[in-house]
Amino acid sequence: MDNEKNEALNDDKVQQVKDDVSAKIADAASEIKEEIAAADEAAQNVKEEAADKIEEIKDAVEDKAEEIADAAEDKAEDIADAVSEVKDDIVQAVKKEPKSVNLSMGALIGIIVGCLAVAALVVFLIMNYVNGQPKYGKAEGKTVATVNGEKITDEDMGYYIYTAATDEYYNVEGDNATGELEGYDWDKEVDGRKLSDIIKEKAYDNAIAEIITAQKADEVLTGEYAWDEQDEQQIQMTVDSYVQQFGEDGFNLRAKSMGISSANEYARMYTRVMKAQNVQAELEENLSDYMPEGVDLSQYVQSDRGSAKHILLMVADTSDPSATPDPEAYDDATAAALAQTISEQAKNGEDFDSLMEQYNQDTGETTAGYTFGTGEMVPEFEEAAFALGLDEVSDPVKSDYGYHVIKRIAGMYELQGYWKSQAKISENKSNLDKISVQGIMDGVYQSGKQLQEEQAAASSSSSSSSGSSSSDESASDSSTTSAPAGE
Repeated sequence: MDNEKNEALNDDKVQQVKDDVSAKIADAASEIKEEIAAADEAAQNVKEEAADKIEEIKDAVEDKAEEIADAAEDKAEDIADAVSEVKDDIVQAVKKEPKSVNLSMGALIGIIVGCLAVAALVVFLIMNYVNGQPKYGKAEGKTVATVNGEKITDEDMGYYIYTAATDEYYNVEGDNATGELEGYDWDKEVDGRKLSDIIKEKAYDNAIAEIITAQKADEVLTGEYAWDEQDEQQIQMTVDSYVQQFGEDGFNLRAKSMGISSANEYARMYTRVMKAQNVQAELEENLSDYMPEGVDLSQYVQSDRGSAKHILLMVADTSDPSATPDPEAYDDATAAALAQTISEQAKNGEDFDSLMEQYNQDTGETTAGYTFGTGEMVPEFEEAAFALGLDEVSDPVKSDYGYHVIKRIAGMYELQGYWKSQAKISENKSNLDKISVQGIMDGVYQSGKQLQEEQAAASSSSSSSSGSSSSDESASDSSTTSAPAGE
């Protein structure tokens, strides 16, 4: 009788355990079903908003990878502890009748262990992904545009606004420019527009053009000039060396004086600029190899940048009678007449390169001519060149150098315009509009001022230390603090 009671009790305990486990599994299954339903709904929402959200999702994955890995490790440990406790409870409860529950409990434990194995694999993959990423170069900030899938962020725009604002400052102020930017009004009106709007537009265009050019590296840079992993690693090492030289705060201060927010952003801009410059150098040397066939590049001519070749006839300077005249320079009347003749010959179809070889006195010019933007050439030359259409020849143009006959040619900027027309560009106007030119340039000024003060203090400390120890060379060497190197 006692045996029957014991067996009944054992059966009750086993059944109770089974019921408890079944209930837990049922609850878990119900929760999973609810989560799946919610996930389906979320997935549908994601699909509807994918065009706008995909870049933000990628950002979140990259930025949170380490955090996810840590959380996954913690969760795996929690699950392992929970499984261990459940396993102990089950073993204790079914000790006296293992055969009746071995299969179902073993299967359950196997499933849980399998889940742990999957979780461990996920952790392993995430950690390897994080460890395999470059130290620098990941996009920071909010996306203002994508160009063929590559981001331009508001953090990137700091650098492009700094360079564009510097150019526009000297263009607007001209001879009145002092370089003193404290309190400068970047929102002043220029030609009926806010200067900050002009700067932001130019910066945005420059960013797109530079990205498109850098993206052509794989196509244009080949053989020994190909851009490869070693170039990327060299930039990483260079930035590391700067950080080590100046310290993280010191380096960031130098970067901020150029509108760049961090070492990572500096590496990002450094990489992009170097790739673009290498591509540009190849284009300038072998431009005809990359010109698209059957494309009218005249529709991509810009009014503030382009390429031109010219024939210069130097005019003797008569303002200083005591100066030794240049034996190759013409008098004004002769130069003007000859320039007119050359211009007419070129307009009538004579080969411009042959005329350059015969008459040109600009010894620094090649048959590739010059590629330039506003403010890079003398005003008379720029105004005349930008007024020309492609392959059009100017009348004689007088400048302080003499007389110019100019021919506008298709060059890098026209090619960039064509590449831009073929690129897939998506703009986030909301994030772009939030960028403050005034704020960025005020930050540039403050960082530059702080850097100058720190360098002056370090230089003063170095001089003082050297002077006080002049009688003891050994003491001088050990106590002198060198000023930080220039940017």
